Amino acid sequence: MSKIHPTAIIETGAMLGSDVAVGAYSQIGPQVKLGAGCILHSHVVLAGNTTIGEQNVFHPFSYVGGEPQDLKYHGEDTQVVVGNHNTFREGVSVHRGTQGGGGRTTLGSHNLLMGYVHVAHDCHIGSHNILANYTGLSGHVTIADYVTLGGQNGVAQFLRIGSYAFTGGASLIDGHVAPYVTGYGNRFEVKGVNIVGLKRHDFSQAAINNILESHRIYFRGDLKADEAIRIIEETFGDTSEVRMFLDFVSETKGSVKR
Repeated sequence: MSKIHPTAIIETGAMLGSDVAVGAYSQIGPQVKLGAGCILHSHVVLAGNTTIGEQNVFHPFSYVGGEPQDLKYHGEDTQVVVGNHNTFREGVSVHRGTQGGGGRTTLGSHNLLMGYVHVAHDCHIGSHNILANYTGLSGHVTIADYVTLGGQNGVAQFLRIGSYAFTGGASLIDGHVAPYVTGYGNRFEVKGVNIVGLKRHDFSQAAINNILESHRIYFRGDLKADEAIRIIEETFGDTSEVRMFLDFVSETKGSVKR
């Protein structure tokens, strides 16, 4: 049974699933679709053409579906699409897409967005990610799965961050970040492999060793990117874990942070 506080504003046209809770002074716009079991604490705003899955939790002053902060936006009907079991902590903002950027901002499932995280227009976030406090994503950023971004990270527009990457606090990320890396800095620098994260996600020791050697060749050797990719391909290209790394650096044309 849903629980709607009498001070909440649910505009005509909004679609709410079963067993939702909407706290005091929250507002749900007319194009919002809210899945079953979602919880809105007080002072939450869901706006725009926004579709939200099940069992998501929104803490006070989070704002999802607002107009993109892009001067090229002129009221087009763009979207935010959110999966299941995400947590939006205090002050989080997620803006919908722009027509020129594909028209959609997306989040997968089981993500934790800590206090005052900002997700700009046309970003695409996978699943099982943690974005720590005050992290800001510029427009058109793509984050894969199982990524952890430290507090006060800033990510420049049109960048990709690969799965299982881990960044330190106060990092300014101005280049693509390959899968499995750990690093920090202003500007962000790769420091090694996220071994702790890989072990926590049950990567075998053999897989970790292959990733370590691939990263050594690519990041620590004196080879040009194309030559490093060729050697890794010949040596470890038939392993799925290294294949993900190779595909990432190949698709980004060797422009990842090194």
